[in-house]
Amino acid sequence: MTPSQFFVTQQLTPGLINGVINGAIAWAMHRHTPVLSLWGEEGYATDLIATGFLLPAISWFILKPLLARQVSQAKAPQLDGLPTPKLLPFMRSGTSSGAMAIGLMGMTLVGCACVLLLHVLGSPDVLGIDYALFKGLFALLLTVILQPTMVFAAMQDAQAKVQGQAPNT
Repeated sequence: MTPSQFFVTQQLTPGLINGVINGAIAWAMHRHTPVLSLWGEEGYATDLIATGFLLPAISWFILKPLLARQVSQAKAPQLDGLPTPKLLPFMRSGTSSGAMAIGLMGMTLVGCACVLLLHVLGSPDVLGIDYALFKGLFALLLTVILQPTMVFAAMQDAQAKVQGQAPNT
């Protein structure tokens, strides 16, 4: 698999799916909200931080068994020649420990970083409908950044189990 094929099949496509789902949820919740502030009772900072944790953690619960099944059927994506994700050493291969690790990475590296950037930019208020678009783009970015780490970790774990080696839990 070439890097561009990996990007399209393992990052962009799931990112678009996550973006549409998260954007639709935000739209359903906030389409009639006149203004959302970054902070406060109607603030979106906590939503971004929570999504930063939950989206990758839930994705791990789906991706890990899916790739394990693909490895057992010899239908898994080929990662040979692709650069190893820089976050891979911090990823755990266990189901719960992997969800916690990738959730914490998403929460800190994307969720908190995004909130901090928005705070530095002056804590912009947004229309509820505009937040839906922003939330969709946020989910897309979160997936594009963290999906390679999850794919590599899940593949390594599945291949180790096939070969009878101890996984990195």
